[in-house]
Amino acid sequence: MKANAKVTTLARKLAQASLERGAPAEQKVGAVLEALRKLPPARRKPLLIAYLGQMRRAEALRTLTIERAGPLDEAARKSLVEGMSRKSGLSLKVTERENKALLGGLKLRLGDDEYDASIAGMLARL
Repeated sequence: MKANAKVTTLARKLAQASLERGAPAEQKVGAVLEALRKLPPARRKPLLIAYLGQMRRAEALRTLTIERAGPLDEAARKSLVEGMSRKSGLSLKVTERENKALLGGLKLRLGDDEYDASIAGMLARL
């Protein structure tokens, strides 16, 4: 196994050890960083960079982005978030923004998955 692959594998394991129900746990992250602090600087930097990348990925996997063309009523928003949370098995952090270019409907992003239920998306697929 190459050195880069070893660093990535170790960073992935450290990131998993830092999570509690899919979210970063402050005490666990602190313990990982304290352990990394004991490494020589030449080994610490690439591992910290890889660890940060893995933690950003974990955060993206639990962040639901809702793009909407117009207002979204609270009941629909709540139902949408609950459904996506159930699907992912995680408690989600939600960001929401208006995008008039969608013309109508919604566009959702959760991690690497994108769900397009907008009129602009439907027209583009035609």
